[in-house]
Amino acid sequence: MTLSKCFKLSMTLLFVLMFCAACQNKEKEDVREYISLHEVKSLSEKGASLSWDDFDKYPFEDIGSGLYIRKYKIEGERQLLVRGKSLDNPPEQISIIESNGTEREFTPEIVSEMEDMK
Repeated sequence: MTLSKCFKLSMTLLFVLMFCAACQNKEKEDVREYISLHEVKSLSEKGASLSWDDFDKYPFEDIGSGLYIRKYKIEGERQLLVRGKSLDNPPEQISIIESNGTEREFTPEIVSEMEDMK
């Protein structure tokens, strides 16, 4: 095989590989922009045993400066704020921000009220 034919074959294979890679489905499974009320309720029932790891699968916005403050969107145009000094220790404060800006403690009772208002 001549050098020219090897080069053409190599380029053809490279093109085919690039085309196949571009055709792969890159969508993530079950990715949402918010946490459902059902999931929020499950999280609230963990109470003091909640850790930062419990929130790993949810998208968040990091709004902390000097502290870890993560803002998660919740179903119903609410937000969940998780605060703490270190990711190695449990969060120090978790609260729900209502759509009108009111901040409430993150408790199973508050979450039940949210579900009732749905």
